[in-house]
Order: sequence, then structure tokens, then C-alpha cells
Amino acid sequence: MIQIDGMATFVAVVEAGSLTAAATRLNTTKSVVSRRLVDLETELGAILLERGTRGARATEVGAVYYAKCVRILEAIHSSSEFVSGFNDIVAGTLKVAMARSFHEASIAAVLNRFAAQYPDIVLQVETPESGRLDDGDFDVALQPGEPSGPDLIARTLFEFANVLCASPDYLQRRGMPRMPAEMADHDALVDGDGKAIGWSHREHGQWLPLRTREHLRSSDRRQLVSAVREGLGILLAPESVVAEDLSAGRLQRVLADAELPPGRISILYPRSRRTSRKVQLLLAFLREAFPADEAMIADPD
Repeated sequence: MIQIDGMATFVAVVEAGSLTAAATRLNTTKSVVSRRLVDLETELGAILLERGTRGARATEVGAVYYAKCVRILEAIHSSSEFVSGFNDIVAGTLKVAMARSFHEASIAAVLNRFAAQYPDIVLQVETPESGRLDDGDFDVALQPGEPSGPDLIARTLFEFANVLCASPDYLQRRGMPRMPAEMADHDALVDGDGKAIGWSHREHGQWLPLRTREHLRSSDRRQLVSAVREGLGILLAPESVVAEDLSAGRLQRVLADAELPPGRISILYPRSRRTSRKVQLLLAFLREAFPADEAMIADPD
């Protein structure tokens, strides 16, 4: 049976970059770290680390296992804190910053359930007009992509499949792209705040840019969905958002065989607030609402 200390040791080695540094972090010896890793790899029947003179790094399977270990260890930590503080009164303001995204309605519904379950918490939800969360004035933030910062802890709440789609009218007028290179002749409907389009696809094991012409950019996702239905261009959107339109024939997939990168919604919170009871309660609530087997949760931290 896999031991928790073996998982914790493996995570420490990946994050520290060497067995010696991990031993220092864990307040133990290098030999103990080495033995735990050998036991773990033997139990799993897989090589998790590549060891060399310059340190240690995760193998391909090790990188996947690392992400899952972090989530498990975080869940254990959160559960322990929850049980130890179960009888504590949780009250006060919890400030949540929620960037605009295609999933903001479903996330808002979960936040409403949290507010109902914890009536003594004043849940203050704000959506920055710019869509950016740079000022850090929040207890917890929810944002698309993989945001990072030196004073922030970031976790992937859930991932989702993206699709390229357009209306039959647009495709009749402009033609159906058959190859990624043909996208350069088409109009893109872009979700964003002024950055480059950033669409890509995987070809021969490499992520390559998917070049196209920007026709409309908006942080209002409802406008983008309306625009693609009206034939203004091609939209990259979560499959779940346009599933009904695709089934009804109002939209058609574009480059259906292309491998597109998944989208993700991330949770962020300042390191200074990681022990906050209110923050830990909300994190646990969100994880329960978006379980790993349904949402492919992975924890990069």
C-alpha cells in the first residue's frame, strides 16, 4: 500500500530539484529520502525520477503522478484542518475575485451554494471590469488559464475541452478550412483583453500557432456566442458551451480532427492566506463541486 510519507517525499524531491535539498526540507537524511523513493517506485512499478549529477527531475509518468500527489496531500491537509476546526465559528468577510469566463455562471451557482451553507460568512464577489486580477486584493480568485505570481498559490480547478466552430452561413460564404494553415484566411472571434490571439494546435508532437485574422474581440462571452451564431467568424469555445448549437446544426465544428489545448479555470489565493479557515472551507467546497473524476483536476503548486 502506498504510504503518505513516500508521496510527500516524492513531491519534495520534484519541487526541491534534488534528494539532498528535499532531505533538508523534510528535516531528514538523504538516505531516508532515497529509500522512500525506491520503495515508492517499487510499489508502483514505474520510474518516477531521472537522477543525475545535477539533481533529479520527474519522468513523464512522474510528472503526472506528481500533480495527483499534490492534490491528494492538499486534500489530506485540508481535511485535517477541517476536522480540527470543525467546532470553530466561521464568520467575517471572504472576498472572491472572479474573472469573466465562459464558466462564470456555473461557478457563481457554486458560490451561491457556499453562501447558503455558511450564513455567517459575508461572501463578497467582485468581477474586475478589465478581466484581470493583478492587484491581488482578494482572499480567493477564480481565473481562466494558468496564472502565477511569487506571492500566490495557484491550482487548476478544472479543465475543459475546446472546439473551433462557425455558423453554416459563414462557412458557406468563406469556405470550410481543411488544414490549420487555411485558418489564416478566416476571421477570428476572440475572447480576451488585448493580448495576442494565442490559438494553437498540436502537430507531430509539437504545439504550433494557429494563425488567423482577428475580427472581433470581447470579454463578454455572450456577445461572442451571439456573434458566431450570426456568422461573423470562427470561435474557440468550451465544447460544453456550444454543444446544443452543434447538435442542432446552428454551428459546425471547424478542424474537427485538430488537437486543441484544453482550457482551464484556476483557483488563486495569496500565500499569506493559505491557513485562513474561510479560504480553506471555500477551496474544499469548490473541489467537491468540481470533482477530479469529472473535471480532470490537477494541482500545479
